[in-house]
Amino acid sequence: MYFTSRTGIKVLVVVVGVGAAAIVADWRLAASPSPANSAKVDNPPRVEVVRPRRATVAQRLQTNATLAALEEADLFAKVSGYLSDVRVDIGDHVKVGQVLAVIDVPELKQQLAEAEAQLESKKSSLESARSQVDHAKANLFLQTALAKDRDQLGEGRNFISSQTLDQVHANADIARADLGVAEANRALAANEIDVAAATVERIKALLAYTQIVAPFDGVVARRFVNRGDLVQAATATRATPSAGSLFTVQRIDTLRVFCDVPENDVPHLHVGDPAIVKPSGFDGEPFIGKVTRFSQRLDPETRNMRTEIDLPNPGERLYPGTYAVVSLEMNRRPDALTVPAAAVGSDSDGNFVYTINDNRITRLAVKTGLADNGRIEVIAGLSQETPVVASTKGAPPLRTAVQRQMVRENS
Repeated sequence: MYFTSRTGIKVLVVVVGVGAAAIVADWRLAASPSPANSAKVDNPPRVEVVRPRRATVAQRLQTNATLAALEEADLFAKVSGYLSDVRVDIGDHVKVGQVLAVIDVPELKQQLAEAEAQLESKKSSLESARSQVDHAKANLFLQTALAKDRDQLGEGRNFISSQTLDQVHANADIARADLGVAEANRALAANEIDVAAATVERIKALLAYTQIVAPFDGVVARRFVNRGDLVQAATATRATPSAGSLFTVQRIDTLRVFCDVPENDVPHLHVGDPAIVKPSGFDGEPFIGKVTRFSQRLDPETRNMRTEIDLPNPGERLYPGTYAVVSLEMNRRPDALTVPAAAVGSDSDGNFVYTINDNRITRLAVKTGLADNGRIEVIAGLSQETPVVASTKGAPPLRTAVQRQMVRENS
């Protein structure tokens, strides 16, 4: 409807003006970004990144262990008798060769006296046999000289009858035979002396066994006898090796730590590998040792290999029989390129890390090695200068625009 009046025209102009203003406002609003969109463009999400660093990594194995004496000996009686003296008790420190106990064996002393008397008698017999040899030699010399003289007198002159000459030669032969007998008797007497002397030495050796002595410097760990006890000669068997023993002596200035290494870890085990030993009841610093030896065979029942660590114990703070936990450090690599364990992801395509390239999330395939102390060794696919996203969990999708925030790791 058209209005011809001046009033109506003014109204129409106002309406048209308001409509145009509204159209311009909508156009400007559409052209300008919203606050949310502005935030997306101007403030991309921050992502923490770290730099790979060189570190020492190793394959570690934690296993149970038992402490044992470096040397242990059960001491037995070699002869039977009554203990006349017991000089040590458990806990006593002893030196090599120190007498621990004395066994009284009177019959051995009597046997020694008899054997020594027999030896002297045999020595007298030997002297007599030597004299017989000297006498036989002299007689042979005389008879030989007489026979030679008679031969010269009777040769072509017939001054001596043939019968006399035969008798002289027979006497020489008898003297020669007597010398042979005397020499044989002398040899027999010498052999008898050797036997008698050996008997004396044997009894002396048995008497030496009446003293029970320490085989090495150590500590008396067990004592099974008292003074006056009757002890028998060694009765140990394969099934009961300590049965009948008098004492047990242990060397504890160095201890053996026994542990078992599983089959999968055996190829990485070497003599000299560091070992951290934490004995039960010790809350302080752990004890540091090294792998000293291993059996080079696996137990067919457990598929474990017996491994030993020699642990110095100068203050004797540690005792045989103590339970311990051992951490073995095998396959040590002192200059490995590592990243935090959280920085490495894994899927069907393999292991990977995220990095930031042109301010966008990028994936790098990597080859990993040992994992140790919260870090993973990167063998291939990454350089030391390439920063990586600190954690693959919760990381933005690939190609997302991000801001990187460098994080400094604690050493």
